[in-house]
Amino acid sequence: MKAADSLLKVLVVDDEPFIRKGLAALIDWEAEGYCISGEASNGATAIELLKNNTYDLIISDIKMPQMDGIEFLTYVKENKLSDARFIFLSGYYDFQYAKTAIQYGCCDYILKPIQSEELLATIRRIMNDYRKEADKKESRKDDAKAYHHLMAVLWGKCDDIDIRYVQDKMKLSGDMAYVHCELSQNDDKFMALSKDKKREQQRKLYHYASLLLKEYSDHIVYEIIKLANCYDMGIIFCSQMAQEKMMSCDEWIKWLQKELTERIGYKVVAFMGCMVTDVGMLADSYREAVVLRSLQINKKYGIKNLRNVRGQQSGNSMDDTIRKYMDELIHAIEINDKSRIKEEAKTVYKSMMDKSMDPDMVSKNVQYLIYKMLGLAYKQDTDIDQEEIMQYIKETVFASKTSNENCLRFQQFMEEYADYLMQVRQNKSKGIIELIEAEIEDNYADNISLKYFAEKYYFNSAYLGQLFKKQYGCSFKEYLNNIRIRKAAEMILHTDKKIYEVAVESGYKNLEYFINKFDEVYGTTPTGFRKRNISSMDN
Repeated sequence: MKAADSLLKVLVVDDEPFIRKGLAALIDWEAEGYCISGEASNGATAIELLKNNTYDLIISDIKMPQMDGIEFLTYVKENKLSDARFIFLSGYYDFQYAKTAIQYGCCDYILKPIQSEELLATIRRIMNDYRKEADKKESRKDDAKAYHHLMAVLWGKCDDIDIRYVQDKMKLSGDMAYVHCELSQNDDKFMALSKDKKREQQRKLYHYASLLLKEYSDHIVYEIIKLANCYDMGIIFCSQMAQEKMMSCDEWIKWLQKELTERIGYKVVAFMGCMVTDVGMLADSYREAVVLRSLQINKKYGIKNLRNVRGQQSGNSMDDTIRKYMDELIHAIEINDKSRIKEEAKTVYKSMMDKSMDPDMVSKNVQYLIYKMLGLAYKQDTDIDQEEIMQYIKETVFASKTSNENCLRFQQFMEEYADYLMQVRQNKSKGIIELIEAEIEDNYADNISLKYFAEKYYFNSAYLGQLFKKQYGCSFKEYLNNIRIRKAAEMILHTDKKIYEVAVESGYKNLEYFINKFDEVYGTTPTGFRKRNISSMDN
């Protein structure tokens, strides 16, 4: 005997008692995984039962007094009373009603007199559908569980349970690495698509990758980086995947990019992090892949060979020496040793500025340093916007004009960067955003900027900008603009001030710029906004 709570519950609705009793006795319901747990003589009575009980299958006559089967079905669907499957019982002359019922979402119909074979075939088909749905739900649950454990591993916030789960599920062994894949931001055809169309192509990217990888499809994770402008997926690569195709790792990456690009019709790029031998070290590979992605996306940094950025030895002794100096500088930054930072930064700068060094080698060393610095930031906070940090580094480090000034600025910046990392590490930002928010509310018309607040509260400006994005979903500039426009709208509604006066008092020196920004927020000009609201008040 099956446990009652494991059986699908059936509600029988028919105005003829002998039909209801006959259905119950016609087949062995329990053997088929069902139990008849409710009866009703019409739709109205059945509705009352549905309000207090849950059923999986409803078998209802079409022709009934008070409320017929079609009315009953319509009421249930419109009021979302039940997700139960429907089977309608109909006489030969009621066949047209049965067809209508199907259009309304009825699973099936059975002609009277009811034949046991037909009833069995119908409920078995429905049982099969239920099992398929249950399997899908279980699969989704399993996917969600796997995603949770994998994210913990990749973000370096895992325990032994997470590691074991990922290890067992993916059967990982030997060398492994994280591979970041995304639709290229350098594909003009793709970038011209709407946001929704881009997301659609991202889903296709995931689909085609699943088809290509076949038995390794559970190694794919959808939309891992979660950047607004990134249409990506991740793959947990293991050396066996390349070996099975008799390829090297590099050949496998190229094959993957080529196949995905051809199938989806847009350029796909892939970045592989460092190879590791332990699941618990995948966070290092993930971090490296993401940083490499940021470096490559920014074409202006002249990156041609990602292996050179990783630090592959070129055989040049001078280059090897500089890389060693850089690694020592990075270590000093990581532990925030100011005296060592100053010393190592001076050594690195002087070495890179050596006139005998090839310009291309200088460029590669700069890329390597940025790569290492981004890695430090990402190690502290996986939500770090690498591209913003990179921009900040590039614009700040070599801002001065003379060589001596450059060297001094280079040293100062490295000290500042160490402080920035400490801010991230200590989560010093708590309460700062609220203070800035209050000051903006009071002084929105003043000449205030992100740089102003960064200096006031001793914060790294790039990091402060990211805090704003996390808190408000927009940049500091956008936030300030929204405040100013809101204040301007209040002045327009509650004062007789001229539009140019409102603009100035809201913090805008350029009237045309103010009007354009106002239109972006309210969908009309300041004058149109005033007229529209005055007329609505008059009415």
